[in-house]
Amino acid sequence: MTKVLFPLFLILSFVSTAFSQEMIKVERVDFNKTKDDWIQMEVQLSCDDNTAPDARDSRYVEAIKVKVYLGYIHDASARQYDYYTSELEIVIMEKGDDNNVYFYLPGLIAERDQLPTDPEFYYAEISVKGTTQKPQKEAMSSNIPNLDILNKFISNATSSSDTEHLLTPIYYAPSEARERVSKLPTFLRRDVRQ
Repeated sequence: MTKVLFPLFLILSFVSTAFSQEMIKVERVDFNKTKDDWIQMEVQLSCDDNTAPDARDSRYVEAIKVKVYLGYIHDASARQYDYYTSELEIVIMEKGDDNNVYFYLPGLIAERDQLPTDPEFYYAEISVKGTTQKPQKEAMSSNIPNLDILNKFISNATSSSDTEHLLTPIYYAPSEARERVSKLPTFLRRDVRQ
């Protein structure tokens, strides 16, 4: 029975992953310094057909999460890093849309730690309706040559609680830090309402 169920599970896992793999593509990731030394991460996205069997309309992709991971070297001799993570959700994109999402690291942190504009490691993870897409080459730094290193990097970044919430999505960054911003999608914000 197990011999039959395991291959079936693998096929179903592959099929469910395949439906979301190419719906949203990371075209490019770029880093800039803005006013007061804030570090801006720009993730450029494009939208293709919605291939999910339960899609309302194949021209639209909904519930798109972009979770980013950054790794800046803290102590080169000890190979220690400071990790930053953040995520946001896009309500909907239409086939052919090109949208950009932005994340910001405060200038005082960049100044204090003498951070370069580009981190040593970065990765932009895309998921659609809760299904994580296959890692895309354009979504990660060249210092991540394989999935083992990517998984270790994600694990390290996820377990780093001392830098939690320091990297913020665009809608939490102060307006003076937001430079060269274009093609924003509609975001789903889950702020606590009072």
